[in-house]
Amino acid sequence: MKGTWLKAILLLPFNVTVIIPILLLWYTDYQWCIPAMSQIILGVILFCGGLGLFIKTTLLFHKVGQGTLSPLAPPKRLIIQGPYKIVRNPMLLGILFILLSEALLVSSCCIFIYTLIFFLINCIYFKTVEEKMLIKRFGQDYIAYRNSVPMWLPNFRGKCKVN
Repeated sequence: MKGTWLKAILLLPFNVTVIIPILLLWYTDYQWCIPAMSQIILGVILFCGGLGLFIKTTLLFHKVGQGTLSPLAPPKRLIIQGPYKIVRNPMLLGILFILLSEALLVSSCCIFIYTLIFFLINCIYFKTVEEKMLIKRFGQDYIAYRNSVPMWLPNFRGKCKVN
């Protein structure tokens, strides 16, 4: 299981948040500059929030879901605790926060556009592929969860109606 965890983290999140942004900066002949203080502050806040969200959700995948973020060993149980109570995709939200922080901290329109494209691709994937797989795996529990918890914008006042 430990090897699966490492592969899962290196395969997608590390490539998405580190390798691809570095390659984008490299191949677009990015000119380094010092961002405005407001960009630095917002970038650091987004990075810390995104990293914390990613770590929390990854641990929930392991402890509650009894699986990994790898499609080869997905969670066996539906996770509706922690940040999953208020938003259905908190792990990806964490990744998006990290990418937005990178765009701010290096003042890169290219990384910002990449973040938007990454988000749109994931919106399509979640609606057309992942939700169908989750319904197949978790049935009515997932349908009730999907109907009571928003996909992207956290609902801090709402309660997840699935036990």
